[in-house]
Amino acid sequence: MDAGFYGGIPALSHDPLTPTIFHESWWLNAATGGNYQEVSVSSGGRVVGRLPFSMFHMPAGCALCGLPELTHFLGPAIDAGAGAPANRALKHDKILRELLAQLPRHTGFYQKLHKNVSDTLVFQDHGYRTTVQFTYEIAPAPPAMIWAAMRDKTRNVIRRAQEHYSVADLGDPNAFAALYQRNLQARGLANYYQRISEVCAAAMANDAGRIIAARDAAGEIVAAIFYVWDARAAYYLLTTRNGAAANNAVSLLIWNAIQDSAARGLVFDFDGVGTPGSRVFYTGFGGLVSPRYIVSRFDLIHRVAGRLMNPFRKKTRENFQ
Repeated sequence: MDAGFYGGIPALSHDPLTPTIFHESWWLNAATGGNYQEVSVSSGGRVVGRLPFSMFHMPAGCALCGLPELTHFLGPAIDAGAGAPANRALKHDKILRELLAQLPRHTGFYQKLHKNVSDTLVFQDHGYRTTVQFTYEIAPAPPAMIWAAMRDKTRNVIRRAQEHYSVADLGDPNAFAALYQRNLQARGLANYYQRISEVCAAAMANDAGRIIAARDAAGEIVAAIFYVWDARAAYYLLTTRNGAAANNAVSLLIWNAIQDSAARGLVFDFDGVGTPGSRVFYTGFGGLVSPRYIVSRFDLIHRVAGRLMNPFRKKTRENFQ
């Protein structure tokens, strides 16, 4: 791997209309079974802006414009062209306004935005609320450098796990989905995801995803994780472990994923801090905090209907296991 990758974050995708893996048409098809929509803006016979989304129908005729399953962020993908920064900014904002104007009728809107979105001023001008979710990122670097940046406790946990478990690829998405379902059921937890197999298979077929598993001395899988990547970063999406496995099995898998991401010249993104416990856990790997904007807007009728059927059921890391 080119040593130039080490010591900093690599450049973002060269295609501004597909800034992340989650904007890829094959990803959106896998995550929705082809049941997603997008609005677009063209200029001079070519697309210069697009905004994908899924529509979710709720009681009282409400409709939520939101994120497809397992698609942890989206947001507008805009090609503002060349020119002076000020002119490009004005063109960018014009394209975004046109995208928002084309959205189908909806009573609620909710999207986490990808890292290329540096402000939400146009959204705010149109009555959207801005909040922030934080994530932890580890820049690509030689393994020894990343290892040295970890907490002693985290390194010790990984060392102990290496004594008990081996790590290898799990090439069967159906086996991973079944394992995920089985482990949740054993803990009395609901599974919010219906398309794990399809998403895993699509990512692996496009050389953009990997499932790795930790096995005990008897060869039994005690934990597994699924992570995906694009031109800039790798994202930690799903983890599952059985009740008998210690947490150190997951730490060992994450350490392997971090090394693999660094070898590819990619940032490793923990994909959002959901709980205080996850914050402590992720901090142990030595990452730096990075913000991710969230934009939302809900009509009164939508807020009332939401009390009857909440589409944003809280998903702890148990369901990002």
